[in-house]
Amino acid sequence: SIFEISKKYKADILIGFTTFPNIYVRIVGFFLRVPSIISERGDPNRTKGYSKFKNYITKKIINTSKGAVFQTPGAMEYYGNGLKKRGAIIPNPIFINKDVSPLNYEEKNIVSIGRFDNNQKRYDVMINAFKIFNKIHPEYTLKLYGSGPDEKLIKELIEKYSLEKRILIMGVSKNPLKDLSRGGMFVISSDYEGISNALLEAMAIGLPCISTDHTPGGGRFLIKDHENGLLVPINDAVSLANAMNEFANNKELAKRCGENAQKVLKRFEPNLIINMWDKYIEKVCE
Repeated sequence: SIFEISKKYKADILIGFTTFPNIYVRIVGFFLRVPSIISERGDPNRTKGYSKFKNYITKKIINTSKGAVFQTPGAMEYYGNGLKKRGAIIPNPIFINKDVSPLNYEEKNIVSIGRFDNNQKRYDVMINAFKIFNKIHPEYTLKLYGSGPDEKLIKELIEKYSLEKRILIMGVSKNPLKDLSRGGMFVISSDYEGISNALLEAMAIGLPCISTDHTPGGGRFLIKDHENGLLVPINDAVSLANAMNEFANNKELAKRCGENAQKVLKRFEPNLIINMWDKYIEKVCE
């Protein structure tokens, strides 16, 4: 158990990732008198998953942690003022193989990578948006990489709109960066996310990216609209289709956004993020 392992190795600090581990490290830390850091990786308003009473108790327990790491300012807002003051915002690092093929901004493929979970990822919105877009640009193909519980639903939507030849289910990507580099633009249509690793990777290789302004702010944390990508409202197929049209009709904008997007390589450079963690852990231990 976490308690036995922490006691055996005389842990100096305990760090949890996601809700259950966050609760465990706080409770174990209390009994062993070891400081704990919780780490919020998603949208706490959408991923609680308990009754109101259990959510209340969970929040109370987590709020007493000695420290907390959040990916975005929006995620931090869910928690108590004391924890927010003790907390820090540290985003995900980005690891990129520099051997990725050069991009072709004239490519007629739109790519998306993610878990097939329609409640969060909103593939219904993406497919509806592509249906609108494809009437103007029938030469484009939407390639969906991934798997998950709603794959059947997604296939049914594709068949409903007779888009089997234009929207392709590609399966789980064995080389995401290589598959991303074959696209002309990347799309994410989620209602909520932490910081999307797929979006971060697409930006890092210079792909023009379209993201919903999902909660708790991961999209807007990465993208400045019309500067390094396009940001659209959640649950809005028309706005998403219009953004696809913008990139398809304006290759200069697509190229500029793609090139500016690559600045995430410096902003989320692994050593920089690791140093942020090191300094914060030392601060909590002190």
